[in-house]
Amino acid sequence: ALQVFESWAGELGPRDFNEFSLPYLRRIAAAVKQVYPDVPITVFAKGAHYAIEELAAETLYDVISLDWTLDPEKARAGVDRVLAAKGIARKVVLQGNLDPTVLFAEPQVIRERTQEMCQKFGKTGHIANLGHGMMPTHDPDHLRAFLEAVHESSSALRN
Repeated sequence: ALQVFESWAGELGPRDFNEFSLPYLRRIAAAVKQVYPDVPITVFAKGAHYAIEELAAETLYDVISLDWTLDPEKARAGVDRVLAAKGIARKVVLQGNLDPTVLFAEPQVIRERTQEMCQKFGKTGHIANLGHGMMPTHDPDHLRAFLEAVHESSSALRN
């Protein structure tokens, strides 16, 4: 698997993103798929909430990683809508998007927020993750609470 990070995407407005970032993200995905067609690739365009649908419909990424500022239900609906409108049959998986600062909360709050996140993504095409990386001061036991809540929520959604 390969993940491409466009960490500064949110610093660009939609027009500049479409001109200065999207063509390169498109090119990276196409080049990888040409050589390694079976390798799943993920894109994380932090802060580019306005570009999720374009990333789904105009690139070959298999997974779009969402930061914590996006509503998972709206992102899923938008991605599905644009793919259907353009007659694109492939599935795009969404990844994310728990706010990493939640890991500073008590384990019960972490569990509740993680379960809420998983429910919002629903049963199709979701990889549970943080909406950005961990911080050096996060308690590893709080990460454990997050991971356990993901497993519990995944099991509940499958049933």
